Amino acid sequence: MPSLNDSRPGTTVRITGIEPGRAGGSRRRLLEFGFVPGADVTVIARGATGGLLVGLGDARVALDSRTAGRLRWSR
Repeated sequence: MPSLNDSRPGTTVRITGIEPGRAGGSRRRLLEFGFVPGADVTVIARGATGGLLVGLGDARVALDSRTAGRLRWSR
């Protein structure tokens, strides 16, 4: 299943899950931001170091590439 890092700017994807990380706190934080299964996320831009600016509802959220790589999606 692709990660958010595999999506291009301008595309909208649906979050299917969060890959477990070493620390459970980051998973909880992503869930609190609204990165829950079924949420639609639009990739707005990709930074020079691989980070992403994404739209989630009315909010804009910046994610580093490591965090974005933990988010799984489908169309």
